Amino acid sequence: MYELSRVRLYSIGPAGARYADTVLDLRGVGEPVPDPAPTQAEFFEEEPVGPPRRPAPAGVLFLENGGGKSVLLKLIFSVMLPGHRNTLGGASSGVLRKFLLADDCGHVALEWQHVHTGECVVVGKVSEWRGRQVSNDPRKFAEAWYSFRPGPGLTLDNLPVAEATSVRPPVEGASGAQGRRRTMKGFRDAITEAGKAYPHLEVHWEETHERWTEHLGDLGLDPELFRYQREMNADEGEAAGLFAVKKDSDFTDLLLRAVTDTRDTDGLADLVSGFGNKLGRRAELIAERDFTAGSVDLLGRIVEAAEARTRARDVHTAA
Repeated sequence: MYELSRVRLYSIGPAGARYADTVLDLRGVGEPVPDPAPTQAEFFEEEPVGPPRRPAPAGVLFLENGGGKSVLLKLIFSVMLPGHRNTLGGASSGVLRKFLLADDCGHVALEWQHVHTGECVVVGKVSEWRGRQVSNDPRKFAEAWYSFRPGPGLTLDNLPVAEATSVRPPVEGASGAQGRRRTMKGFRDAITEAGKAYPHLEVHWEETHERWTEHLGDLGLDPELFRYQREMNADEGEAAGLFAVKKDSDFTDLLLRAVTDTRDTDGLADLVSGFGNKLGRRAELIAERDFTAGSVDLLGRIVEAAEARTRARDVHTAA
């Protein structure tokens, strides 16, 4: 199980709530990690660092109306639950496209930390307008998703979002990105080259919703949990609406959707449907079975009589 450790947003958001380069840091204030994975100490570390701690168990973000709270949630959900149908708050299908200007190459990167080992994984989304022109045609809106294990060669701090990136930011909380923004192709080439040079990064790139969702499951980040979060925050109100079921069967359906994989239940549905068809033809099948059993019995007697006649003929011919 993973917990959200940091969020980085770069060159994305609507005109009134833009994220030029923002990092929300939740690290190091939770309980100590019970079974930390071995890590190499920083080369220039001044003082020894103790066992890693989990991220903050809870947090509050205070912003005025229009400050970007809903935008932040929508961007985070666009990484973990891709597709305009899954947009938080019941927004229109083009709401995420409104968060990107013509010259933008927007980034949303999430760093997750494992609750037991302290190991981290970064998952992110990059998007831009093809041809550097805003359009109402959704086919001109390019999206892609990526993941990697942060370590020497690539971390959340030195994501190659710009042509130059310092090894570490000059000031805590400041951006290390310098120079012109990279295009999506330039960003992909940069992290791909980093993955070739440092295999431990396990860089992965996807451009389709289905494959990305499957990859999140392989990493241990279950998108289904975010689906329920989206439903509970559909109107940015209370979460009780998700569980306001009218019948016992509705709650059973909710529970089954939560604990089963649809790819497996499709096969189960076919099996149940097959049994249902057989039960519907029960009387017909029983009559057919009885007829077949009676026919086999009579045919068996004929075979025995034919064999007895053949033996008698053989005896008669020999005599």
